[in-house]
Amino acid sequence: MKKYLCVGTDKVPAEWLPRWYEVPFDECIMYESEWNVFKPEQYTDLLTLTVIPNGCYKKHLKTLKTERLLNGI
Repeated sequence: MKKYLCVGTDKVPAEWLPRWYEVPFDECIMYESEWNVFKPEQYTDLLTLTVIPNGCYKKHLKTLKTERLLNGI
């Protein structure tokens, strides 16, 4: 079952994000912004993992999970 949508940039491939966020690679869908047309309505049930400037990936993942629980998704 896929749980995460990893969104890469032109400088950072999406394949790097599971390691940075410490999530299983097989639970991720990779999205490269320059290759695909992004349709967010297809991925509403997934947590979106992106490149963040400060590099606090574990903390950011906890925040995403908490927001998801509070929103009842």
